[in-house]
Amino acid sequence: TNYGDRRHPEEFAMLGSALNQRMKGTWSIPRRNPNFTGREHELAEIQSRFSSQDMGGSQRIVVKVEVAGMGGVGKSCLVTEYCYRHFPSEYGLVVWLNAETVDTLVTDYRQLLADLANIDADMDKNTDELVGEVKSRLFRSNVPWLLVSDNIENHDLLEKFVPRGAGTKGHVLVTTRHMEVESGIDSSGTLSLGCLTLPDAIELLRRSAGSHNMEGPSNAAAAEELSERLGNLPLALSMASAYMRQCDVQCSEYLDRYTASEKNGQSLLRHGKLQDYSLTVASSLSLILPKIEEVNQTASEVLHLLSFLGPDMITKLLLRHLLNAKKNVDKNLADKKLKATTKNQISTNFPLLCCGLILGGTALMLPAIHGRRAGTFGVLTITATSILFLSRGIANNDNLWDKPETAAMPLQRISSVSGSFSAFEYEQSDLSWDILKSFSLLSVKEGKGSVHRLLQQAMRSCQSEEEKLYYLTVCVDFLCKVWTFKPEQNDSWKESLQVLEHVKSVVAHSQECHFDAKYTLKISQLSKEAGVLSAMALNAFIEAHASLDLSLKLLETNLENKPEFRQARAETLHELSKVHRYQGQYDDAHRCLMDSLGLNNADDCLSADTLHELGILEVKKHNLDSAASFLQKSLEIRRSLDDTHTDQINTNSAASSTLHQLAAIHVARKPPSLEKAKALLQEALSLSRQIGQRAATLKQLARVTIRQGFLDQAESYLGQALELYLELYGDNKLHINIAAVKFQQGALAVQREQLDDAWCCFYECLRIRRHVYAYAASSEDANPIHLEVSCVLHELGSVGFAQKRFSQSMEMLKAERIILEKVEESSTPSERIFQARFTNLTWTIKCAKKMGDNASATLFSNERMTMKKNTGHKSKENRHHLHSDSVTLQQKAMRCRLLARKFAQEKTDSTIYHEELLTSLEELLEEIRIASSGPMKQSAIQFRDTLLLWVDKPGRRSPILTACDNLRDVLRAHGVQVNDSISSKKISHSC
Repeated sequence: TNYGDRRHPEEFAMLGSALNQRMKGTWSIPRRNPNFTGREHELAEIQSRFSSQDMGGSQRIVVKVEVAGMGGVGKSCLVTEYCYRHFPSEYGLVVWLNAETVDTLVTDYRQLLADLANIDADMDKNTDELVGEVKSRLFRSNVPWLLVSDNIENHDLLEKFVPRGAGTKGHVLVTTRHMEVESGIDSSGTLSLGCLTLPDAIELLRRSAGSHNMEGPSNAAAAEELSERLGNLPLALSMASAYMRQCDVQCSEYLDRYTASEKNGQSLLRHGKLQDYSLTVASSLSLILPKIEEVNQTASEVLHLLSFLGPDMITKLLLRHLLNAKKNVDKNLADKKLKATTKNQISTNFPLLCCGLILGGTALMLPAIHGRRAGTFGVLTITATSILFLSRGIANNDNLWDKPETAAMPLQRISSVSGSFSAFEYEQSDLSWDILKSFSLLSVKEGKGSVHRLLQQAMRSCQSEEEKLYYLTVCVDFLCKVWTFKPEQNDSWKESLQVLEHVKSVVAHSQECHFDAKYTLKISQLSKEAGVLSAMALNAFIEAHASLDLSLKLLETNLENKPEFRQARAETLHELSKVHRYQGQYDDAHRCLMDSLGLNNADDCLSADTLHELGILEVKKHNLDSAASFLQKSLEIRRSLDDTHTDQINTNSAASSTLHQLAAIHVARKPPSLEKAKALLQEALSLSRQIGQRAATLKQLARVTIRQGFLDQAESYLGQALELYLELYGDNKLHINIAAVKFQQGALAVQREQLDDAWCCFYECLRIRRHVYAYAASSEDANPIHLEVSCVLHELGSVGFAQKRFSQSMEMLKAERIILEKVEESSTPSERIFQARFTNLTWTIKCAKKMGDNASATLFSNERMTMKKNTGHKSKENRHHLHSDSVTLQQKAMRCRLLARKFAQEKTDSTIYHEELLTSLEELLEEIRIASSGPMKQSAIQFRDTLLLWVDKPGRRSPILTACDNLRDVLRAHGVQVNDSISSKKISHSC
């Protein structure tokens, strides 16, 4: 500390005392439910679980108990009651946190620190510092505390946001929808919460509906019957009680109405069971909805619209946008109705009009024969016919020529100015908000509302097909207005993330309706962009894959041959290929890209992007010459497009990405061309204006300069890259790109022999990659089965060895070995995996020897020797096996290759070998279909795909010859002698 900041020990004592006084009380606990009833057994079980673990030892550890159950069973209500019963008798501090996401937890922690610690929580303070400070204060607190994590989705958040210990006593109470046990309490302290008992359900009805509505034996009997019909579900009971209280209806009368609603066709029983409860919520809604419609029709419409959106993140602003979209849809429907009416009027009066015109026209021709009177008669006839036609149209439709707005729904009473809302929309959104809250249909906390999923499902079930189509049309128009996501504009990411779940929900429900081509394209575009955002901003590859698949499914209609549908499919396939690549599914990515190119034959931006992706794939597969060919062609297309067809900024950005990948090829070559790579990367940096792209280029520059030995320059590049990524992703530090920077920082620290720093960087990289690739881990796997994870485990093992922490090194190396073995089992064996396993065994042997475990070292040495021998033997066997089993495929590929070389070397305008080559490619396809899986088949597929891509395009010579060279190398690896100077008849095979 600075001299001026130093304090006397007594001052520290006074500060600690003041802090302890402030860290007391309750924070953000919901209001206590005055109608709470029952649950005494569950409350006692929670207390018992806490007490039993507190008595386990003298060490003050944090004790956790979870309350799990489906939505609507009263988890939060139960925990709220527990808080009020045990404060302040048992706890001096009770804190309630919204634990649904990282963002909500960070927001609550920031406000908690400001309120309880009586300090200004610095908005610039990063998440780790903020969380660390709160955890530290809780750990040092001498006051017993209870931390409630409400509605938690990701249990890993507890590890980050909850301290490991407490000064006196620390308890954590968690509510979650994720059921981990079937019933009762398991050994880990999880309480599975079910519905109320029948007596408790009746008591809840009595307290909530009002005693005057439950008096007398008839109401008592009705309460029992109603509770059984509602399945004792607290949410359904609360809805029924709200109806009785709002409408001043006795329980017996409510039961009669409820029974009638089931019989008159308005009940939802015909739709089957709802979430394992016999349509409790749905049947209650059939009574509540008419009352809401009576109070305010707009509130009812809003509730119908909300049933298709995500259940959370509902705001008054969202309601205004919905009402504005509804007004526009109503106007469009009115316009269509007006046009249809006009068309019908013309069709109805068309015979009369024709007769009048014919008669008048005939009369006009008579003057030449009969004189002027006949001409005058003709003019009068035509005029009278026109007046009669118009008068009938007006008589049948008084509003025929009115403005379209007059035929619209009531929401259009005050038109909305662009970029603003009408007074009517402000008024009705506020009214709808209050009405839905009063009927317990909308729960609100800190200005954000939630609609229960069961309510949404019940609302959708009561809608006709026409109503669903109408409400979804409104929702789609609403989303098209508020969805601002553009991949190249980083500022749009955060705002779009607030709407993402709404987009995914609406798109999913849109499959149930038949939209026209215009709306099908809109919905498909929304789904595609939702997938892109999920992958780019969240690394949620499974969710991204699902959204992109759904986009493709929506486009698979009888309209898919239209140009706009073909273009949309090509774009979606292109984005899907990226998601496959991110997950290491290179064959699937290649297939998507080839399909995309097949749908888009023009040399445009999409073709350039697709060729760019093919180049990246070839880099990943270490086919560097082929990769360079694809990337160079992509660059040529971009530079050939003039400014009238493209956005110059986006073109430069795309060219920057391609230059980046070409630099990566120079780095990967043996020997590497580091100066060329550096020059390309610097050119790429000069063209790039996007944060993420600049960060990636800086990271690659750091990799090059590390290999050149310019370590200070590399450190500067990595620091800049990390700053840009943190600016881009905000609090989402668990991103794959941040992990890549941490990996490079670890490599830099190793070069400088700063082993402690290297360990920290590599371990942070491992933590992020475990999170990102969690989908690749089963319940029995400690780590995701992914090569990116095995790479960082290996680096940790080598750093631990250098630090002489041999037990930790062995732990990391064994974890790496497990991943490599499982990867090899689930995929085609490759040289890369073999080398990784061989290197892993080498380090494991060294580590075992240093630990003095000579028996294990000998065992690993024998395994490595056997592995080496078996690999050599298998290589010979596989070569002979592939040679004998795929002779026909090899012959077809050789003939096709020979024709391809001749075709590539002839003049551009010549077609001598064109038809023959296409025929040979068809023959090769037939042989591919019946050939057994293996490297030869895969190479033949890639060779054929490349030829089909370039056969009719200018500049085909270089990529076709490169494809021929790649196929030649594979054929030679399978024991086939290839000589480009001889004909196909002289092909011979080595023994």
